[in-house]
Amino acid sequence: MTKKIIIFIVSLFAILLMFNYVVMPLYVKHSSLVVVPDVTGKDMNEARKIIEDSGLEVKQGEIRYDASKPIGMVLDQNPPGNETVKKGRRIYLVICGGEQLFEVPKLTGRTIRDAKFSLAQRNLLPGEIVKKFSNQYQEDIVISQVLQPGSKVKKNTKVDLIVSNGPQVGSIIIPDITGKTLEEAKKILAERKLRIGRITYQPSDKTPGTVVDQYPRKDKSAVENTPVDVFVTKKRKEIKDEFLEEVETDKPKDKGQEPKEDSEPKDKNKTEPKEKNKTEPKEKIKTELKEKPSEKPKEKNKENDK
Repeated sequence: MTKKIIIFIVSLFAILLMFNYVVMPLYVKHSSLVVVPDVTGKDMNEARKIIEDSGLEVKQGEIRYDASKPIGMVLDQNPPGNETVKKGRRIYLVICGGEQLFEVPKLTGRTIRDAKFSLAQRNLLPGEIVKKFSNQYQEDIVISQVLQPGSKVKKNTKVDLIVSNGPQVGSIIIPDITGKTLEEAKKILAERKLRIGRITYQPSDKTPGTVVDQYPRKDKSAVENTPVDVFVTKKRKEIKDEFLEEVETDKPKDKGQEPKEDSEPKDKNKTEPKEKNKTEPKEKIKTELKEKPSEKPKEKNKENDK
């Protein structure tokens, strides 16, 4: 009797183990599997409801442009319909975006060549190009565009442009170049078909090479190739050094050596003693002549004595 009880208990324990580790996992696994519904061709909102009701999660994927299909239609899904997956898995849907639209770029301030290239990159085309005189923009620079930057348009849409034809002769406006470096000022003037005129350097504590004044003044009317005189800063120390260099060139290199310029007057002074020396022999000759007659009688007396 005791033996039968032991066998019964062992058998019951084995059945419980098998139910816990074999039967239950199979049941749970089977109950967690879901068949993916096919939602292609349906509207995005309708497809979302069907998928979520099946215990799955919806994730919007890429937008595919197709002018022949309505916007918001499900064009594709992953995993595909009728595939068995675990409950709670994400289903990625490809949505139709209708006809593709392209964003109009900002073209103002760019060259006409650059503007055309930018339009081509966005599947757009340059439309009518109107030339207009401008004192603000250099020749062949886009002044304005008809379609505003950022607007969405269809493929191959034409964008009309207004392009600068440069300044009208006799109506060039002098730009303000004060505060600019000399190189920047040259570039700005060249863009307006003007040029740098006389450059005057002034001592200043400001950054060297900065334009502090100009003539003609800004906003004045001028013709092409008009020179603009500028006043440019220079360090005070540099100006002092240049002045000292000029002074040093005037001084003799050695203490005993005199500069060439000062040597000329000294040569003149040297000639004066020479002239005095020339007069001195004449005076000596006169004195000798006066003395000689007195010597001759003495010689005669000597002869008489003989």
